[in-house]
Amino acid sequence: MTDNAIGANAGNIWRLLCTKGSLSVRQIGDYTHYKDSLILLAIGWLSRENKVHISDRNGSIYIELSAVYPENYY
Repeated sequence: MTDNAIGANAGNIWRLLCTKGSLSVRQIGDYTHYKDSLILLAIGWLSRENKVHISDRNGSIYIELSAVYPENYY
């Protein structure tokens, strides 16, 4: 997996979160059909850029955008 592929997946997940709001890792997988490992790499990418907030709700990991950006940002 290349940095470009991880970045592209991160962009897709970022756009999904813009549209749907807070989602669990499982929900992201349901929407994107990405494997958990690809989702977690992309979330790490977004987290490193301070674009997402990660929380634990009843044992499930939820991801939400840290701030609202214009749709064409990413």
